[in-house]
Amino acid sequence: MHSWHRPWRSVSAPPVMLFNSLDYLLFLLLAVCGYWFLARVKLLRLLFVFGCSCVFYTAWSPRYVVLILGSVLLDYTAARAIHASSTPRVRRFWLGASLAGNLGLLGVFKYFNFFATAFADGLGLVGLHVTAPYLDVLLPVGISFYTFQTISYTVDVYRGELKPTRNLLEFAFYVTFFPQLVAGPIVRATEFLPQLRSSAALQSGLVGEGMFLIATGLLKKVAVADYLAVNLVDRVFDDPSAYSAAEVMVGLYGYTLQIYCDFSGYTDVARGSAMLFGLRLPENFDRPYAATSPADFWRRWHMTLSSWLRDYLYFPLGGSRVHPLRAYWNLGLTMFLIGLWHGAAWTFVVYGLIQAAAMVAHRFLYLRSGRTRLTVDSRPVTLLKITATLHFVVLSRIFFRSTGWDNALAVGGRLLDGSFGLGHVTLSIWCVLLAGYAAHYLPAESFERLKHAFVQMPAPAQGVALAALAAGLLLTASQEVVPYIYFQF
Repeated sequence: MHSWHRPWRSVSAPPVMLFNSLDYLLFLLLAVCGYWFLARVKLLRLLFVFGCSCVFYTAWSPRYVVLILGSVLLDYTAARAIHASSTPRVRRFWLGASLAGNLGLLGVFKYFNFFATAFADGLGLVGLHVTAPYLDVLLPVGISFYTFQTISYTVDVYRGELKPTRNLLEFAFYVTFFPQLVAGPIVRATEFLPQLRSSAALQSGLVGEGMFLIATGLLKKVAVADYLAVNLVDRVFDDPSAYSAAEVMVGLYGYTLQIYCDFSGYTDVARGSAMLFGLRLPENFDRPYAATSPADFWRRWHMTLSSWLRDYLYFPLGGSRVHPLRAYWNLGLTMFLIGLWHGAAWTFVVYGLIQAAAMVAHRFLYLRSGRTRLTVDSRPVTLLKITATLHFVVLSRIFFRSTGWDNALAVGGRLLDGSFGLGHVTLSIWCVLLAGYAAHYLPAESFERLKHAFVQMPAPAQGVALAALAAGLLLTASQEVVPYIYFQF
């Protein structure tokens, strides 16, 4: 008989060198100093940071550093072979080798146990009882992110949109660059490799912007995400029966803010860290909770993943330029895979199906109602759309956050029982929630003005501001280690 107790979620490596740790900040300082000390010699500066990235990844997954280096060699070789050949069969072979190698490793490490168990369970329903094979392995950290990066590189070369680099070190630097290695953003070679070919020049404005983003990311992570996780969200999901329906709803609002501040905070630190090397990474968020529809939400949330699936899956399937039924299928499949990308569990399957249904329904209504009527709205109608979209996101994340079916049903059931009472929600929790959402809904120009003001400050004043922030974060930081949410993906 197969076991019903095997975990469906892949096991991730233990947290090491978190961005909100002193270890990471010291590591970043040493890497930046070494990079600029060697700035005049491109080979040495790239080799130094590549070595730092390997050390960084080894601290997370020492057994799996060979996997990421294997992906580097595979896609470097495949791209060169594709570009060198004019024979379609040869070009398809190397493209297939790249896809099979990368997706094969991702499938084995991330999805093998889930699908093996699901297959055994399906056989059990028809009376065939088998023991599902089980791989007791850690999920290589960052594999979902760097796999998509290397695939996009090979596909872009195959499409003729990018010439492959002859420099293996440049490509290895791009794939393993440690600020975005573990949880993105997913960086295209077309936007990153050209930056490596220009001469390194230290720009005070870029350094100031980088420091501001790092500070912003740490503030989001420590003061908002971790605080809500420890004091509200984890408690509600661990034992929903101990809370009223109203408190569970507040917990869902808390998780919605937590996951945004956690993931966008990581992205801020990653982008800020890259800027200290004189490099720019793409933005990954655009005030997603101000979205007016599910489609608008996915244009604003995890933008590098959404655009990757659009360009390398949705469009190649035909996008919307096919028969309407086929267009709905393409859209639904893409959104379903977004859900499944996040993890190998039935809760993520349901989450993906919910997103797919919402996107298909929105497209259907969008086409039937006419584009003008849906895009030109009064302020009250826009506010209503934002509110409806936000609550769709909040409620769908019951499946995203829950540890399994039983947990999801317990949270959903408690939410529907109509009980009221907010005794478990303290004043400090209300303050964090209100401040977090208020900051999120501020116009984007407000953040840009604040960033510009910091960049224009003299270096000593910047140092004082950062020291004050660091002191405040040390006073408010949780005693518990709260890993970044997207590290598990």
